[in-house]
Amino acid sequence: MKEARKRLFSWGPTAETLVAFLAGLVVVALSAAMIPARRLPCLSIAIRDIGQMLLAGVIFPLVYIQSRGESLRDFGLSFARWHIFIPINIVLGAALLPMFLSQTPPPPGFRLDWWKVAFIMCAGIFETLFFYAFLRTLFERAFGVVPAVILAAVFYSFHHAGFQPEYGKLVFVGLMFASVFRIANSALMIYPFFWGVGASYDVLVQSHKASAILHPEARALYLGFFMAAAIFAAATHERRKRKPVG
Repeated sequence: MKEARKRLFSWGPTAETLVAFLAGLVVVALSAAMIPARRLPCLSIAIRDIGQMLLAGVIFPLVYIQSRGESLRDFGLSFARWHIFIPINIVLGAALLPMFLSQTPPPPGFRLDWWKVAFIMCAGIFETLFFYAFLRTLFERAFGVVPAVILAAVFYSFHHAGFQPEYGKLVFVGLMFASVFRIANSALMIYPFFWGVGASYDVLVQSHKASAILHPEARALYLGFFMAAAIFAAATHERRKRKPVG
């Protein structure tokens, strides 16, 4: 019982805890910087896509993890037990969709824009990797499971400052995704289906505060390419390090 309580709540902040807080604050600050940049759409897009999502949200965590000699798997970033987690992921997404449809049906004449969905899914790579894998893991090492899930959800909520300021609702969303991720410590529990259904429906149908997605075709293509390249490079580097010499 004592050991279980220690896993749920603990106290042992280190230098990497400070890194997690600073990284979270940088991502939130970049989102806030989008507010004064709204009159310059290209600048706002660059802040979000290049600064927040690609550099701070994907490349930095991957480089940090590998510079410390750690495994991506320790952060829930692997295909381990995919045959178990992917079906659960699909079931969760399938259960979420009818709930959304009954609560907030699409307006008459609504047509799904698949390029916008593709951009949202790129944002999901960033959110899953940064908030639920990277930040949550580092916070859990310092404070235990429960505070880590809460902190990850709070940072997740406030990183929407520049494009979807619905903080109360998004804290709840963050708690849901962080908790499901933590159950198996695997990104495959939430991404792509469970997260994808929730985020796509919310942004494209449900939310009244989400900013319009400008130029989704180009943004989905270059973000998808560079994110995939960064993850592939990190996974390849890790495999090479594990490969026995000789």
